[in-house]
Amino acid sequence: MGMPEIPSGKNRPSLEEAGIDLLESIALEEMAIAHLVNAEAENVQAFVGKHLNFPTDPTNDQIITFNVTIGRIMETLMFKELFLLRKLETISALKSQNNDGE
Repeated sequence: MGMPEIPSGKNRPSLEEAGIDLLESIALEEMAIAHLVNAEAENVQAFVGKHLNFPTDPTNDQIITFNVTIGRIMETLMFKELFLLRKLETISALKSQNNDGE
């Protein structure tokens, strides 16, 4: 079985338009990640209290569970950042290849 061929057409974006769309998608994802990091920071502030006095009086197990949960969320966001970096590097490489071919 051969590789599928995508027919060219007047509605298909150019390489430059596709690159711009990809950059816009990266920017939107970065904004979403920033909102998630901010929300987690607010969660931590609420958990530990304004004066670091743990107003809900959590047990040690609850503190550890909270810490592990925040760590996993932040780790997931870090992996997403790495993925976005690779996406940006790919766009940059494609742009460089396109400029070299001109």
